[in-house]
Amino acid sequence: MSRWQCDETQPRCVNCATADAQCQYLASAKVASSSEHDPSSLARSPAFSNTDEANGTAAVSTPSTVGRMSPTWDIHDMELLHHWCTHTYKTMTDVPDQQLIWQITAVTISFTYPFLLNELLAIAALHMAICRPESENVWHTRATELQSLALKGFNSMEQQVDESNCVVVLLFSALVGTHLLGDRARIRALASSSDYLDHLVSCVNLMRSVRGLVLKNHSAFLLQSSVRALMITRNPKPPYDGVPSECRQLTALITESDLGPSSIEAYGTAIDRLLWLFDLAQVPSKPHDTPRSVFAWPVQLTDEYMALLNQRRPEALIILAYYGVILHFFRNAWCIGDAGASMIRAIDAQLGSYWSRWLQWPMSMIASS
Repeated sequence: MSRWQCDETQPRCVNCATADAQCQYLASAKVASSSEHDPSSLARSPAFSNTDEANGTAAVSTPSTVGRMSPTWDIHDMELLHHWCTHTYKTMTDVPDQQLIWQITAVTISFTYPFLLNELLAIAALHMAICRPESENVWHTRATELQSLALKGFNSMEQQVDESNCVVVLLFSALVGTHLLGDRARIRALASSSDYLDHLVSCVNLMRSVRGLVLKNHSAFLLQSSVRALMITRNPKPPYDGVPSECRQLTALITESDLGPSSIEAYGTAIDRLLWLFDLAQVPSKPHDTPRSVFAWPVQLTDEYMALLNQRRPEALIILAYYGVILHFFRNAWCIGDAGASMIRAIDAQLGSYWSRWLQWPMSMIASS
């Protein structure tokens, strides 16, 4: 089991938040409980847990419910809103129509749903910490505070996800996933490669939860909604031209292992979707400055693969390492940075020499660039 120390970050220790543990500093300060502030527990919160697994519905509130939240914004938060509307929104995607959604549509919707506004401001604060490194600690602290407010508001929702609110849930989920990857203060607080791997698996779990919440039942509606540009992308078909031959050899990992039928199917689907993303993102021939399509793989993962990944099965981790190569070619995006390289190194440390031949190509990709 991983060990960590409380770093006494307010309003909640980032180490404990990432490890999904009860924060001792949080308890002594008598602030809200960990379930309200831990983004890695979002997928298990009342708002993110399926109340009807057959239809994928989940709890969420009406505008009138969230509108009664007491705002705590000050002049610095207005500065963050300005920073979002003039700078940060452009770092979310390089597609003009999608940029307009983040600059205008998301902000407009957030005035009805304050939890969305709080998370949007939290992302702006993380970006501000990079743009103004002399005030990095101040902006990181505010990002944590704002995210705590956002998660508390989201977790208090009461209504089912339907066509009236699936847009805000989609936007909020995308922002929280970005926050987890881009929170450098939280990542620096992790004590070991094992802790970092746990953090990244939590990120994948969270991003994947979007499928059950929104995409599974409301994709058709979203394609006709105000955020339809976020849903439109090129859809490569097999045999996925341009995918590196080393990636195609992943299928041998499955055929050479002693696996049951359900595991073979789960890994096969994960590999197919990974090749699809390699083709879509044109990795490794094209580097990227925004995280536009990088989350497209996690949201398509199956329950079976996620169970194997959560068990840290070697084959599941090796497939994740190849996703790390994609992340590495998105490293120019401020919210991703060295996440891909760190992921690959953490998996290499976890698996050891027996599996090293399967990690030679991912390790060579981060060494050569």
